[in-house]
Amino acid sequence: MSTRIVIEAKNLSKEYTRGKEVVIAVNDVDMQIPKGKMVMVTGPSGSGKSTLLNILSGLDKASEGKVLYEDENIADWDEEKLAAFRRGNVGFIFQNWELIPIMTALENIESPMYPLKIKGREMRTRAVSLLKQVGLWDKADNYPDELSGGEQQRVGIARALVGKPRIIFADEPTGNLDEDNAASIMRLLKSFTKRDTSILVVTHNEELKRYADQTHKMSSGRFV
Repeated sequence: MSTRIVIEAKNLSKEYTRGKEVVIAVNDVDMQIPKGKMVMVTGPSGSGKSTLLNILSGLDKASEGKVLYEDENIADWDEEKLAAFRRGNVGFIFQNWELIPIMTALENIESPMYPLKIKGREMRTRAVSLLKQVGLWDKADNYPDELSGGEQQRVGIARALVGKPRIIFADEPTGNLDEDNAASIMRLLKSFTKRDTSILVVTHNEELKRYADQTHKMSSGRFV
């Protein structure tokens, strides 16, 4: 696999049973996520895009196929190795922000570093720097319920970046935002690709495609 490709999927499929029905959520998908690029997968609810994201990030296992990271198939790894992979290489951004309500904005950004061997001073330096970069230094001591939706999502982005991941997985990152805030969040995300961070965005919003370097449309588990 080229050093310019961070993650590659080959013949990826995922099926599960729902009662007596066999559901094929992902159906023989091939894709590459290049270094420093934003790749976007669009499609309606139930098309399989979130399942694909979960498999590529190591949160779920494929039924068939490979997910290659540095020429290793992460589908063969046990949960301990997958957890270490996610801690050291992956950042997540969620539709509902998933901030910890009893932590301030600054503390939420620091939280992913607690399992890592990073000194307290370095943790604080990174968190402060990112809070400034997302334009929220004046909200450092605010709790999530004191922030707007757009501000909470900016904190979520900073939290995803604080571990210096090689790739960010964003699942409907603008799903709960109005049009102006959505555009602001996408421009912010896009800016981090200039630092060689790769980003996979899955969304139902076709309007966001203008921010992507590469797009795929998904329907019934396949790219169309």
